[in-house]
Order: sequence, then structure tokens, then C-alpha cells
Amino acid sequence: MIVLRWVVLVLSLALVAQPPEAAGQARSSFANPAEYDNYQAALKTSDPAKRATAMEVFAAWYPNSIVRTESLEHAMAGWMAAKQPAKADFIAGKLLQIDPDNVHALAHRVYAARARAVQGDRAAIEPMVAGAERGVGALAKWQKPASIDDAAFARAKEQMSAVFNGALGYAAVAAKDYDKARRYYRESVAAEPDNLQDVYQLAVSQLEGTPLDALGFWFAARSIAIARAAKNETAAKDIDRYVRSRYRLYRGSEEGWDELLARVVAGEKAPPGGFVKSIPRALTPAELAIQLVEDNDPGSLSFADWALILRHRDTTPANRAVAEKTWKAIVDKQQGGGTRIKIPVKVITATPDVIEAAITDEARAGNVADLHIAMARPLAPLPARGSKIAIVGTLSDYKPQPFMFMMTRGELAPESLPVAGGPCADPRPQMCTRDYRPACGLHRDGTRKTYGNACSACSNPDVVTQSAGACP
Repeated sequence: MIVLRWVVLVLSLALVAQPPEAAGQARSSFANPAEYDNYQAALKTSDPAKRATAMEVFAAWYPNSIVRTESLEHAMAGWMAAKQPAKADFIAGKLLQIDPDNVHALAHRVYAARARAVQGDRAAIEPMVAGAERGVGALAKWQKPASIDDAAFARAKEQMSAVFNGALGYAAVAAKDYDKARRYYRESVAAEPDNLQDVYQLAVSQLEGTPLDALGFWFAARSIAIARAAKNETAAKDIDRYVRSRYRLYRGSEEGWDELLARVVAGEKAPPGGFVKSIPRALTPAELAIQLVEDNDPGSLSFADWALILRHRDTTPANRAVAEKTWKAIVDKQQGGGTRIKIPVKVITATPDVIEAAITDEARAGNVADLHIAMARPLAPLPARGSKIAIVGTLSDYKPQPFMFMMTRGELAPESLPVAGGPCADPRPQMCTRDYRPACGLHRDGTRKTYGNACSACSNPDVVTQSAGACP
């Protein structure tokens, strides 16, 4: 794994780059010349497993050596390079017994715990966090080894910081504390911008937190680019699938995502200035309700817009204010009840005295009533379920959740009243609307039947003629 190779580099950085002299110590610094020679022999062993073994033997032979800590650090790094993490972990334990703030040992322990946590071991998170927090503190007082220059030491501290902050960020994401996760991951990604796991987790913390930080879309694209560069197409596809879903929720469509991804994959290394503003956010329904009233005279809006505004009355104080303004406009439009308004509706249920109907497209599609109509007089015959009619009446009240307009003094609008009848012409109609305009069909055998409209009456080949209105 990329992460494993990276951690091996971190743990080895301040060790393998040392000059032939033992950790900057001259031969004269050793009381026993053989100790110096044995250390040098172990240090120059090229095979990592053999070097680790040699360093362990050295530490056992010379428990009071001035380079005992360094020898154990070399042993730990050697076992990691040899892909034997259990042995490296054993050495890390020895180092922490000698020095609880040994940054190399802490980094190993933190990395190992994070690897277990990623595999689903929840019990690994607590020791990982404890080690990472101690590691951050230890870094602040870590003294530069004499064997490396200032630039190498600064880089080593950066990489160690990435280990510790990345682990703390991982724990914060697991706890859904996205604000904290963002802080830690910004530190780790700044130190290691090509670390797939941390770059992706930074994106997650930005896209899942509240409010969503659109900068996360850039880091998500960057994590896909890193995965593709590593030939990890499975990870790239999984990340892309997740981010597209968040992008659609944020913007309302996928417009611009493919272009952003192509730009980052092509080599863009940092988000450009003004990146967040380049992705316009889709308004929530409650925000759209406010904007509708801010941009328009509420009395001129559609019935669907009125329903949207009034439905979100209790969402925020601003929504309540625009809902009150809209309802006043509706009352004024009806002149306090003196003027009735006409609404095209879809019938959901009907009785002689009450029609439950749907106004909005959403309600019509779901066959859910959002208008309760109290008829001015009993209605006969009743309109069929699903028929489209026009109603005139007074909007007298409403209920926000679930939304329902209340209409009183309801009557059929003129266009929904019966029309003049006449004989049925051939050829007979093959398709009719569901408009409600009752017609009485006279059958060839002399019987009569009420149909929803003249077209549906004449579509029956047994009907000779139809007359306006229901059959007597």
C-alpha cells in the first residue's frame, strides 16, 4: 500500500540518511572500540531484516550504549521495511519504555492502530488517539539529531505531524465531528499532499460537515487523481460515485463536475482562488421560498409557489415573515372573501359536500391531496377520482405540515360545467380527456347512463346521443 511505504519512509528518514559515523558520534565517543565497530557493521547491513536483527543484537549486547535508542529505532525501521510489522511493534514497545515521547515509536504505534481501525477494529481508535495526541506534544520538544541538517529535520517533523494529525482526523470522522476532522486533516494534507487516504478523508469531512464546505469537491477530485495515478481504479470509481451524489445535492445537478475532475487529474495541485464561488449552491426549498417573495409580488405567484412558501412557514423566522406576507396577499386578492379565485385541480376523493384535490405537480403525481374543498352546495354527479376540474372558491386557511389549503364556498368553474349535448358522430373517439363535464348518454336500448364528459359518453358505441348534465 502507498500509505505503508510512506510510513516506512517517515520512520526511516532520520535514520537511513545518517553518515557512516554512528549517529554523528565519533569513534572516540565510545568507551569500547568494538561497540563502535559492531554498530557500524549493523548500520551498513543492506538487507532490512538482517539489519533489524543486527541492531537488536547490538542493543542487547550494549544496554548502556550512547546509541542504544538509535539502534532500536533502526531495528524498528528495518522490520517495517521488511514487512514484519509485529516485530516492529515489539521494538516500538521497547523504545517507549525507554522514552515515552520517542516520536518514531509513537508514529509506528499510531500507524499500526489506524491500520487496524480502518479494517474495522473499533477498539484500536482509543489507543490511536492517545498515541497521536502524545506524538503531537512530543514533536514540539523533539531535538534535532546531530546527524541530519535543518532542512531534513524540518521535513521529518512535517511527516511525523502528518502521521499524528491524520490519525486524529480519522478518529474525528469516525465520531462524525467533522469540524475537528477538518482541522487535523488540513495539517496532515499540507505535509503530505499525495496521501490518498488523508486527502479523501479531508474531502469527506468537508462534504459531510454542516455547513458543507465546497472546497471538499476539489480535494475529492484530487483524491481521485491520486488513486488513478496509483492504478487504483476501484478506489477512484468508489470516490467518484460518492462525490457525484454530494455534488448533485449541493448544486442540483452534475454540471461542472466532469470539467473539475479533468482539470485536477491533468495536474492541478491546489484549488484556484475563488473555487468555492465557482460552484453555485442550489437553494433549499425553504431558501427558495424566501427568495420567491423577495423577488416577486406574492399576490402574483402561482398556487404551487404559494404552497411552497406556506409549507415552510415554521422553518425559520425569515420563512414565517414571508409566509405571513404571502397569506395577507392571498386574503387581499380575495378582497377579504368577497372575491373567489379559480384553481385547476386533480380530484383525489369526492363526496357531495367535500372534494379532496391536488394542486401542485408533486401532489398530483403522488395522488396526495393538498386542497380541502367545502362545496357551497351538494355536488352530483361526483367527479371521478383522477379527473381534472376547475374549482372556484375562497381560500380561507391553510396547514403548513403536511401542507393543506382550506377552501370554502367551492363550486365548479364554468369550464367544468356540462356543455350542450347532441348525437354521437362516427367514427367514435378513441381517446378522451378526464375533464369533468357530466353528460347523459342515451343507449340504443333506451337506457341512460351518466358519463364524466360528452367524449367519454360517445366513445361507447352503444350510445346514440348525449345530453348536457347528469341523467335525471
